[in-house]
Amino acid sequence: MTNINKLDELVDKLCSTALSLREERDRLRQEVEELRGKFAEKDLEMIRAGKESRRAVEVLEREKMALRKEKEQIEGQLKAIHERISVLMPDLVDGVRGTGGERSAGR
Repeated sequence: MTNINKLDELVDKLCSTALSLREERDRLRQEVEELRGKFAEKDLEMIRAGKESRRAVEVLEREKMALRKEKEQIEGQLKAIHERISVLMPDLVDGVRGTGGERSAGR
């Protein structure tokens, strides 16, 4: 009888261990699925952030190019104005060059 009791206890213990392992397996599977979902969500966030970053860089590059173009236009306009002044008032332009860009004290 004792062998049967020991065998019965061993079967109960094995069943209990198997049940415990199944429960842990199911819990871990659920945890893995949750982590997969979170990972996929974070992956999408990273993709969105990367796209936003690239868009921001593109906008800044466009603004930079527009500012360069505007600067070139302004410099061209200033050069044209200087040339017109040189033609209309050559003495004034020569006088400014001769004094190093300072105004004369006689004015």
